Amino acid sequence: MRVLPEVRGAAFDVASETFVVELARGADVASVRAAIAALGFTPEVLEGPPPRAGPKQRLAPPTAPALRGALERARARGVPLVVSLGGRFCAPCRVFEETTLGDPRVQALLAGFEFLKVDVEQDPAAARDLDVHGVPDLRVLAPDGTVRAQHNGLLLPAEFAAFLTGLAR
Repeated sequence: MRVLPEVRGAAFDVASETFVVELARGADVASVRAAIAALGFTPEVLEGPPPRAGPKQRLAPPTAPALRGALERARARGVPLVVSLGGRFCAPCRVFEETTLGDPRVQALLAGFEFLKVDVEQDPAAARDLDVHGVPDLRVLAPDGTVRAQHNGLLLPAEFAAFLTGLAR
């Protein structure tokens, strides 16, 4: 594993040929690009808010029991289902679980949703059902199984709170 040099406002390591770097507000983007280029990679900068789902698509009936059960509970409550997919092997997933999900603002907002945490190593069927190719990954499903939004990558508490606020009923 190659580790990039420290750059103010960014933390990342390189475990594969493709990776994503999320920057904190005020991060020195030029330094990050230079560090990536110095390792022989071509940086591509994507800016803007977390991506939302494109045209709404409806999932095929899930095969994973946990996902099927969570969707049934969401239908019964009449609320969206937030699915957080990750794994113990994933450092950003652990940050999301410990920091973001532990935030009181986030916990209050999640009360308006059904929430399911999936470890993709323990439940690969859920990852297949949702066509997940990398973690951390978030999917928000309407009670009828329509994908309302998705995000791949780490969201810190304020970012996740904004993400959820835009999706509340």
